[in-house]
Amino acid sequence: MALRHFTLQEATNLLPRLGEMIQTLRELRDAAVVKKAQIDQLWRRLEGGEPVLSAIGEEQGTLDAITGRLVSAAQAIEATGCVLRDLDTGLVDFPCRAKGGTTVYLCWRQGEPGIAFWHGTDEGFAGRKPIARLPQDII
Repeated sequence: MALRHFTLQEATNLLPRLGEMIQTLRELRDAAVVKKAQIDQLWRRLEGGEPVLSAIGEEQGTLDAITGRLVSAAQAIEATGCVLRDLDTGLVDFPCRAKGGTTVYLCWRQGEPGIAFWHGTDEGFAGRKPIARLPQDII
């Protein structure tokens, strides 16, 4: 799949939907973690002699369903063309092409009102620069 390149406006337009998608992904991840802990507890109870094998099967089915939804949610984010860097902070990069062919990342973190930063592909969050310093040849 070819790398999608965003304009600042395209990336900005995606933010509301992307924020919802990230929140959904977090909720599914958290639900999977809780369900896995519940299953682990049931296994310990089974090892202790309790008859909980059918409960383990039921809970595993629930975890499998959550995992399927989790994978779908992650694929939906990936399909937008942006790069989710950190789920906990909601850190997202949007590839953006300069006229000379160079790629930079428009950088947004959930909770920020808009895309206010960018950085080079060899820089990370620490290398973020104000969008006002975005080279003029960026489309």
